[in-house]
Amino acid sequence: MSVDPVQLLLYDQTNAFSEELTQDFAARGWTVSFAAPDPDRIPPSVLKGRTDLILMNLKEGPDDSLADWVAALRNVDDNLPLVCLTPNASVEAAVSLMKRGLSDLIRLPAEKEALFSSLQKAVERYRLARKVYGLDKPAGPILSGLIGRSEKMQENFEIMRNVAKSKATVLILGESGTGKELVAKAIHSLSDRNREKFLDLNCGAIPRELLENELFGHERGSYTGADRRYLGSFERAHGGTLFLDEICEMDLALQVKLLRVLQERSFMRIGGSEKVEIDVRVIAATNRDIQEEVRGGRFREDLYYRLNVVPVHVPPLRERRDDIPLLAAHFLKIFASKNDKIFLDFDPEVLEILTNYSWPGNVRELENMTERIVVLNNDSRIRTKHLPPVLKPLARKKMSGSNAAAGAPAGDGGSPLLPLKEMERQLIEQALKEYKGNVPRVAKALGLGQATLYRKIQKFQMKKE
Repeated sequence: MSVDPVQLLLYDQTNAFSEELTQDFAARGWTVSFAAPDPDRIPPSVLKGRTDLILMNLKEGPDDSLADWVAALRNVDDNLPLVCLTPNASVEAAVSLMKRGLSDLIRLPAEKEALFSSLQKAVERYRLARKVYGLDKPAGPILSGLIGRSEKMQENFEIMRNVAKSKATVLILGESGTGKELVAKAIHSLSDRNREKFLDLNCGAIPRELLENELFGHERGSYTGADRRYLGSFERAHGGTLFLDEICEMDLALQVKLLRVLQERSFMRIGGSEKVEIDVRVIAATNRDIQEEVRGGRFREDLYYRLNVVPVHVPPLRERRDDIPLLAAHFLKIFASKNDKIFLDFDPEVLEILTNYSWPGNVRELENMTERIVVLNNDSRIRTKHLPPVLKPLARKKMSGSNAAAGAPAGDGGSPLLPLKEMERQLIEQALKEYKGNVPRVAKALGLGQATLYRKIQKFQMKKE
């Protein structure tokens, strides 16, 4: 038995059995707390790493809402034991839950001592895993679904923990594909607003007229077709968090209105005459150089300072190479489970190649590449033969004994490397040819936003075929 008392989170649909179970757990020194299976209301004890085991005791078999909850919990902690007790469950339901991340499904009735022995072993394995991966330290490699042991990510984790406790506005800066939305969600989940809504709005994906309506809503009859009142994102996010992605795509006129909302914490719906008071935490993000946008007159300086209370700079993947093996293993586990494959690990040579690649599409490119390999191949490990064409040159250099690596200086006798911009240009050019100029498919394959890809095509003066 573990020395430390076990912290158990129990979701129970059977009141009588719940009382009996709780008494048995208490007799063994376990601490029991209760929760409801709601993906949007993950208990704070889970988010803060204070739970050793989640036990779900069901009246009937598992349903879709439970599967969603399991998936949401898995995104928070890959290793946390999730055990389901049920009197009946179809094979299909059991397999579905296992794919989503359920650790074990036990049919009732079950012999009590055998049940507790199984749960205790699950807890001990989990605690051992936390020690191995360093998750019990104040600065572990996982924070609310974000993965990073590198120094830069650890610095960001500390900023995020501190700012989550406040009401301060946050500005997230970083290249496309670095995970800015995940940072915003993590700040929300670590805050005391985590039981309220998290709404995200991409300012670059919505036309100006519609964006104003989406932000502030409208009154009935405010314009042709407005046959009812519509609540905008600010109003719907009341009490929670509103994430404004691609904030630099917002035009200047709308920037003025956003500034006023941030200053006054109130606004009027389109066509309205009464102010609506709000309590919303605003997190904004951009992949552009926002200071350059300010200098160029494309972004208001006063709004920049209002948003930039606490900046979080998300580093590109090439600047956090220590995190690449962790991220790759995380994505491999997810996609192998989703696609019923048996991939378990990477060959050491593959991890070295992945670590040395420049990753112009950042984490999104690594995620997409891992999924593509899993979908198209069958094996127990990812090997050099599975790598996509863009990584083949690195594999050949390694086999020939070259010391050169993408994104790192060539050693003595190594062939010179192309500049990063030229590598990026060739990669985009190759993808455009492969997908016959289909920009949405190219953007998805490279892990880039479509707006970002269009800008790069324009910058490199490319033809879309």
